[in-house]
Amino acid sequence: MSFDEPDGYRDDLGTTRENEPRYPTSALPTADPDFDDFERDERAERGGSGSRGGLDDDEATVPLRTRNRPTVPQEESPWRERGRRTWRFTRTLAVTLLMLVGLAGIGNVLIHHYPRTSRHTYAYTNVQRLLIAIDGNGQINVHGADGDRVTVRATDRATLLEPVQRQIISSGGWLIISVHCPNSDCSSKYDIEVPRSLSVDAMMDHSSDQADITATGLSAAVRLFTGRGNVTVQHLATTSDVSVTANGRVQATDVSAANLDVFAPIGDKIDLQVSGDIQTIQNIRVTAGQPAEVTLSVPAGGYRISCVPAGHCNGANGDITQDLTGPVHQDPSATHNIQVNVVQNTAKIQAS
Repeated sequence: MSFDEPDGYRDDLGTTRENEPRYPTSALPTADPDFDDFERDERAERGGSGSRGGLDDDEATVPLRTRNRPTVPQEESPWRERGRRTWRFTRTLAVTLLMLVGLAGIGNVLIHHYPRTSRHTYAYTNVQRLLIAIDGNGQINVHGADGDRVTVRATDRATLLEPVQRQIISSGGWLIISVHCPNSDCSSKYDIEVPRSLSVDAMMDHSSDQADITATGLSAAVRLFTGRGNVTVQHLATTSDVSVTANGRVQATDVSAANLDVFAPIGDKIDLQVSGDIQTIQNIRVTAGQPAEVTLSVPAGGYRISCVPAGHCNGANGDITQDLTGPVHQDPSATHNIQVNVVQNTAKIQAS
């Protein structure tokens, strides 16, 4: 099948392209001359003849910015990005350091300042003499019992990293207990049960007011020393020596010994009650290093009494060193000696 062009088709197409539009002009809208005149008048009123707002008709206008207009992302400076990274790192490091410092402080309190309590029990036999020495705060209680066994019950209170240091040696009839507290937060308490005939030496040095020593129910030599604390002796009957040194109160009840020596350099009260037969007493010496209340009760009888300073020891009838007839009186020929040294206060000596 073929298509035959009509005569004059190409000539008509060329003529249309060169001279006239392809389609009839009657189909296009025509300009309204009245509208053009109206628009021109409006322009004249606003900015003058033939102008729009003072601008020429041919001057280009700036288009209005439309909403949601896409913006072109700007490339960020590498120095700014590096500064942000540095700030984030610094902030994280600071928070981490603060947390570590807080945890370290809590750990330091728990390890170095929070005390914990531990208890230990030891038992020994074939012991004739006990020596216990505590360097620090605490308490020693020694009490005699029937039997031949020594039982040591220790209660320690110390921090985790600074525990109580203890060494116990049992050899040749000696039982030696050495205890050291590393700081003031440490304390050690000992309850020791011993045979009644066991000789006891107990010492507490470099300690506080809580460092007390108690000895009860013994019948052998006893020597007690506390650097700063109280000493209590009860129900002690021995033909040996009893020696007490304390920088605190001293109280002895129902004590019978050949030689009784009490020294309280800074004690404020000394109360001694000596019992038994006067024939078992050889020497009683009491020394108060500062003004203290001193009371000495002894079996009735005659003693060779010395008081320093003179006139500061009173008996039932005044100055006991001048009393020759009282229950406890001066007897220059007696073999039983009483020596009292006081500072300012007056010592009271009476019959028990």
